[in-house]
Amino acid sequence: MWDTMNASREKRKELHEAYVRELEPALARLRLRLSGPGDPQLDGSIESLDAVNEWFLTLIKERHDTETVDLPSWWNPARPTAESGVPGSGPFTSSQLALIDDVQAYLGEVLIAAIPGAHWVIYKGSKRDFRNGLTMLEVGRGLPLPVRDVVYKEAVGVVRSGREVAVDLLSSWVREELAALA
Repeated sequence: MWDTMNASREKRKELHEAYVRELEPALARLRLRLSGPGDPQLDGSIESLDAVNEWFLTLIKERHDTETVDLPSWWNPARPTAESGVPGSGPFTSSQLALIDDVQAYLGEVLIAAIPGAHWVIYKGSKRDFRNGLTMLEVGRGLPLPVRDVVYKEAVGVVRSGREVAVDLLSSWVREELAALA
């Protein structure tokens, strides 16, 4: 991922604009992936996150080393992906990163539908805050929500640690965030 904490204001703005611009194409890719009979339905509801997450948690385990796709704007292209075989490369293949991007875009869409006035912002915290410069979802009260990071960390837990993740992790997180706003 990009080091936005130490990035210039211009670079942060560029990355933010690219992130927001790529949300609709990511949603379109996800809708295309999930267009078959029996696939999870992307109806924008919190409840739909459980079926989407179950599908995601199964698919993220597949590396797809032979398939290379465009990297999301939040991934620094100077950092090799897992299929490169380069020591110190990222934990995911480009296909896995694209899958994370698609699911985080849907999670953002669900949150925006559930929280009136929610919108994407460039996070600005204290000078030493590692989240500085990240695109996050402003929800009105408290800290903005780290939508991408929630999905990314979930994937890291599954792929690198082999840990079991509850299917309702995303929907539970959304419900907790909504309760905190009430």
